[in-house]
Amino acid sequence: MKPDKQEKPGKPDNLIQALEDRHKDYLNDESRTSGKAESISFPESETQIQAIVKTLLELKTPITVQGRRTGIVGGAVPVCGHILNLSKMTRVTGLELDQDGKFSICVQPGISLSELDQQLCSRGFDCAGWDKNALAALEVFKKAGRYFWPPDPSERSASIGGIAANNSRGICALYYGAARLHIKSIRLVDVKGEIHSITRGQYIFSKGVCPLPGGGQLRLDLATLQSQTSENRMDLNDLLDLYLGSEGMLGVITELTLFLQPFPKELWGIVFFFESQSRAVNFIQGIDPKKNRQKKQKQKKQQQKTESDNDIVAIEFMDQTTLECIREYKQGNSQLKQLPDWDKSLTSAVYMEIRGNIAEEVEALSEKLLETAVQCDCDPDNTWAFCGEMEIERLRIFRHAAAESVNLFIDKARQKDSRITKLGTDYRLKNTSLSEVLDIYCRDLRAHGLKAAIFGHAGDGHLHVNILPQDYQQFEKGRSLIKDWAIKILSKEGSVVTEHGIGKIKKDLFGSIPLPQRLKILCSVKQQLDPDGLWNPGNMLDSD
Repeated sequence: MKPDKQEKPGKPDNLIQALEDRHKDYLNDESRTSGKAESISFPESETQIQAIVKTLLELKTPITVQGRRTGIVGGAVPVCGHILNLSKMTRVTGLELDQDGKFSICVQPGISLSELDQQLCSRGFDCAGWDKNALAALEVFKKAGRYFWPPDPSERSASIGGIAANNSRGICALYYGAARLHIKSIRLVDVKGEIHSITRGQYIFSKGVCPLPGGGQLRLDLATLQSQTSENRMDLNDLLDLYLGSEGMLGVITELTLFLQPFPKELWGIVFFFESQSRAVNFIQGIDPKKNRQKKQKQKKQQQKTESDNDIVAIEFMDQTTLECIREYKQGNSQLKQLPDWDKSLTSAVYMEIRGNIAEEVEALSEKLLETAVQCDCDPDNTWAFCGEMEIERLRIFRHAAAESVNLFIDKARQKDSRITKLGTDYRLKNTSLSEVLDIYCRDLRAHGLKAAIFGHAGDGHLHVNILPQDYQQFEKGRSLIKDWAIKILSKEGSVVTEHGIGKIKKDLFGSIPLPQRLKILCSVKQQLDPDGLWNPGNMLDSD
């Protein structure tokens, strides 16, 4: 990756615009919260970003970095100052081919996951400005099989920069892990307005000390590092991993180089419906997701796989309330209407994806799963099975409808009371059975008289509980319950922040709850790198 030296940065006065009524959508994100700002910019290059940032820093103006605003914790919602929106930075800027024949792709942060997938599939890149090495790599790439980038949040319009800023996971994280495992390097404009490149393995922590690009050192308290629990541990061997997941608090990513993997030849998707939640849970536990987690840990050490083996890559659970919400949402959604209806007696569903390269083995695995489901009283006639990329996308729409239908419910509630926002969990209990996790949630919801849609990554105990308040009184009860759950999860050494980030909603929600030690680490980093608290104020930490 190289800086665009030929481009003139432009005058910051022409890039920074006063915030007007036409910009009001940029004051919110999918969290259904809204903020305020005085100015906004839409840079199209790294040099423009640097010019904007240096002007703002001289004026001590707080900066909120935005991508596509698909986050649900308020991370892109400004509290004051300037909005630095990266939605116009959507170019693929190059390809790399290493000595082992593996490809990496360089992209600007505003490109969406769907846009990246389309270009990787068609190989229809705009090569303007590519150097000779990138062009040579492209010629090899065109003759190779298809490649893809594994992280896959169900929101396909999410930006790659946003995925990196939250270290998102996605529905196939059971197999592929978090986004950081698939990021080779980044370029960024740091908190001082300087441009740097950070490549994995380039800046390494030793006894809590790490050299910084441009000079200087970052120092962290060893006692705090050593006191982290295994589930909430920050990966701090490499400086790159500090920036991935920092939610824009340490500067703005201007370019990313992503590890690519060969696209699997076989893709199968299956939805199993059950008449009771307990039978769905028995089915999930019967297919031994722990075995898949152990394989995933092995893959983490390898950084990336050279070939996709035949395996289950996603295990998603949906409860009765979720299915009811999707059924209602389906009536007004033309894409969902194309999917079959399911009987109202079916109260739980398990969505699974299988990927591999050998059709016979993938089919055999699917048949084994169906046999296990039948043993848990699943009717094969009430099972959806699809194969092929186009068909899988139809099932992905079904899975994504879980989140979209919750959003629709919250929007309706907000029409009655604008104080209501999204109220969901991002908790994970690694060493607790799925049945125990669900028992905790369902028992407490009943005790508080609350309704919630529960769905998510059942294979690794990471379920999302989305409380559906009828009024503000229920909303307040829900906030209190989520706090109680956070205390319980932390007492069991679980994670209260797994893939959505903290943003402003969780920071305000948790209040005085002692969050994981990693926030103490980030607070120390913030004090050293951004003592004035100008970058993404209100995300994770207060500006003071």
